[in-house]
Amino acid sequence: MFMGSAAAMLFAASVHAGCGDCGGCATGGDCASSGSVVAAGGAAAYGDAGGCGPTVSYQTQTVMRSQYVTETKLVPTTTYQRQTQTRMKSVTKQVARVETRSQEYTVNVPQTQTRTETYDVQVAVPYTEEETYTVQVPVTTEVEQSYQVSVPYTDQVEQTYTVQVPYTETQTQSYTVNVPYTEQVEQTYTVQVPVQQTREETYQVSVPYTEEVEQSYTVQVPVTTTQTQTYQVCVPYTETITQTYSVQVPYTETQTQTYTVSVPYTEQVEQSYNVTVPYTEQVAQTYTVQVPYTEQVAQNYTVRVPVQQTHTAYRTVSKCVPVTTMKTVTKDMGGSYECQAVAAAPAAPAASSGCGCGTSACGSPCGGCGGCESSCGCGGASAAASACAPAVTYRKVYVPNVVTQQVPVTSYQRSTEKVPYTYTTTSYTCQTKTRMVPVTRMRTETRQRMVNVTKCRTETRTRMVPVTKTRQETRTRDYTVTKYRTEQRTREVPVQKTRMETRTREIPVTTMTTETKTRMVPVTKTRVETRTRTVPYTTMTTEERTRTVTVQKCRQETRERSYDVTKYRTETKTRMVPVQKTRMETRTRMVPQTTMTTEERTRTVNKTRMETQQRTREVSYTVSVPETRTRTYNVTVYDTITEEVPETYSVCVPVTTMKEVQVQVCKQVPTTVQVPVYSAPAAVSYESAPVMESAPVYQSAPVQAAPVMEAGAGCTSCGG
Repeated sequence: MFMGSAAAMLFAASVHAGCGDCGGCATGGDCASSGSVVAAGGAAAYGDAGGCGPTVSYQTQTVMRSQYVTETKLVPTTTYQRQTQTRMKSVTKQVARVETRSQEYTVNVPQTQTRTETYDVQVAVPYTEEETYTVQVPVTTEVEQSYQVSVPYTDQVEQTYTVQVPYTETQTQSYTVNVPYTEQVEQTYTVQVPVQQTREETYQVSVPYTEEVEQSYTVQVPVTTTQTQTYQVCVPYTETITQTYSVQVPYTETQTQTYTVSVPYTEQVEQSYNVTVPYTEQVAQTYTVQVPYTEQVAQNYTVRVPVQQTHTAYRTVSKCVPVTTMKTVTKDMGGSYECQAVAAAPAAPAASSGCGCGTSACGSPCGGCGGCESSCGCGGASAAASACAPAVTYRKVYVPNVVTQQVPVTSYQRSTEKVPYTYTTTSYTCQTKTRMVPVTRMRTETRQRMVNVTKCRTETRTRMVPVTKTRQETRTRDYTVTKYRTEQRTREVPVQKTRMETRTREIPVTTMTTETKTRMVPVTKTRVETRTRTVPYTTMTTEERTRTVTVQKCRQETRERSYDVTKYRTETKTRMVPVQKTRMETRTRMVPQTTMTTEERTRTVNKTRMETQQRTREVSYTVSVPETRTRTYNVTVYDTITEEVPETYSVCVPVTTMKEVQVQVCKQVPTTVQVPVYSAPAAVSYESAPVMESAPVYQSAPVQAAPVMEAGAGCTSCGG
């Protein structure tokens, strides 16, 4: 409308200018005829050529108009397809094989040997002696005695147990001994005072003579026998056990990924725009394209690698070792009784009469009998021996024939030895490896293209236009992920174990057997002969006297002696073994107790004196000779074998396809419009008047007829 008003004003000025050429209204002519009209937009159309205004005519022309057209365009689209591919994978496995190996070991073989040894023997040489003596006659009674005995017993202990290991300890023991002793006791006794007389008597004499007698004696003879002994051996054996191990098994898992997409949408927006005459212009446009590309990415994965390890362990081997020790044995080879003289204390002398003899010797004072040298009997041999000489008593003492010998004693001690052996174990270590995995990624590229841009001359309009906007939408898609899960599997694995086996073996055992032998021994005997002799005898008168008498008594003495005691120290081990323990038990026994009574006798005593003689004998003893033996055993060895195994895995491969997309394009459309053409009178030329081709023609605007101008309406000089 604004452009139309401007054009009307322009034409009015031209008409006004033309009026001057034709003389104006002052000439009295009309500037406009009654047939002139006003064109649409304010321009005046002159119907007649009469007057001074130009004439208007219309002609049809084709102009280009901008219009949005929807087109189908092919756009490259990338999709991903899952493909299954195969690759070779190295798999390691263990292959078992049995090897036979040999081993040398040493065994102590017992051997019996003999040696000649010299020893001293105390030989009894008998002889006789006649004497008057006082004998202590033993009287034996049975006395009950309590004593303690260490009783061994076997105790079974658990895996961790205590073993009593024997060791020898020397201890001191107190024991009680009946020690005979002599005590002086004052005794009141009656004395028969002798009166010397003689008589003829017949008596018997024991005449000694020597006779060869066969004597039986006992000899300990060593006898070597074979004894069956049971012992335990730790025997190795292979046992197949089921072992559980873990394996990383790959599996494919489909996961859902959430991503954001810019979704375009069209929105009708009221837009104010300036419309001018459209024209097309090539403009360089920059746009962004997501270009897919494949990139090799390093991926870390874990592989279980088997590792062979050789371990050394020790097993305990128990064996019995013979040990020969010499034991000192004391034996009584047969003693004898000997008479020993004991001097008795003299009797207390009587009151002296001045001659040196008591009245007890002579029965009267020396004045009456003429002194000790007189013939009253004081000076006699028997009287002098009984009254003035000291008293001598005899007692029978048992003298043992004690012989000390060294006797070999063979004992077996169990020795424990730790023997090393090796075994192989397979363990798995996790190693991290790297592999290249193809990954499809998108990179943004900026490109340029030439697009047709329609520009218009300025005109402000309002219209509803579709505007393409984008909104963020969250979508999901599935993709495949390779994961590993741990599976428990089982396999048969040979394991080297040992078991205890009880075996028997023959061992030599030396025992002593008792053999009775005979020998001829000279024995001194006596025979009784009857003889006659003149014997002076004494008749006795009774007198009571007091004297000190030696009395044989016994007292209890506590003595100490050293002896070997087997004790046990505690050691802790780790298996079930029988443990030998002891407990003290109190028992009673009847012990012979000897008391002595004094008797005075006269006899011929056989005495024996000991002479040392040197003898030789053969002694058997056992020695251990080491012997090297060879044995074979089986060992299970595992070889590691690597195999190539095909493995199937999934890969996402990008595929580019063309997709049809509806796009709105602004194009120039030819349109037919009516354009006015002006014609002027001959005197006035309007060739210079431009044709406004660029003026937009709106079909919706109707052309209205301008009102007819009255005469003189356009001129101010007309006065109208």
